Parts: sequence; structure tokens; C-alpha cells
Amino acid sequence: SVAAVGARAAEVTSRQPLAYAVGLGSPFDWLYREGAQILLLGVGHNRNSFLHYAESLVPHHRRKVRRFPYLVDGERVWVRTDDVGDDNGRFFPQVGAEFSETGGVRRGKIGDAGCQVMDCVPFVGFAQRRLGELLR
Repeated sequence: SVAAVGARAAEVTSRQPLAYAVGLGSPFDWLYREGAQILLLGVGHNRNSFLHYAESLVPHHRRKVRRFPYLVDGERVWVRTDDVGDDNGRFFPQVGAEFSETGGVRRGKIGDAGCQVMDCVPFVGFAQRRLGELLR
């Protein structure tokens, strides 16, 4: 699920595929194409959803099946769909740390929360290449 606020919020959230919810055609894809920035507010790369987006672009990515209720013509049905598999802290923190070493991450604080800001296009490109190597 994605929430957006601002002048282009409706554009960000107007399309949401059921399969590969953070892949091509998703709000994350839209943000990537628009050159958005990623803000990690008090969390690490283990919570960076753009890593799922980057992994979805890797041909041999991890896969899982998601099941969830959905309304179709006012009736609740269960939908089963493919998605990128869970990382569970295996590669995402490493890839994020390696990207930080390139100088592409700005760090700061908001209140007591440690923050990291990065441009999504170079981050996704780096993560896609690195995950492609790690997932062989």
C-alpha cells in the first residue's frame, strides 16, 4: 500500500498492479521514472521498499505468492498473485551499506530519528546490478 500527499499524489497512486505490487507499473515505478528521492526516516535499508522494486527488475529474482481479500463487484474474493520474495535482512542491508559507500546517501536527523536521503535512480541502478550478482 502506498499513500501520497501533494500536487501529484493522484498520479502516484492512480495505478497499482495486484501482481508485483512494487514492480513495473506500480507507484514505485512511477516514482523511479520521475526521479524521486528516497527518505528513510528512522529505519534502515531492511525497510526500503525501493529494494523490492530493484529486485523485481532482476530476471532471476526471488518469488513468493501473495494471497489477500479483494472486492469484485461488491463481493469479497481471495486473490492469489505473484510478487517479489521477502529479503528478511539477507541482502538489503548489505546493498544499502554498499551504496552508502559510493557517497550517494546524505545523512541527518529529524528529531531523534536518523535519516538517510538518496536519489532513487542511481540507487535502483546500483541495487539492481548488485542484487543480480547476489541472487545468482
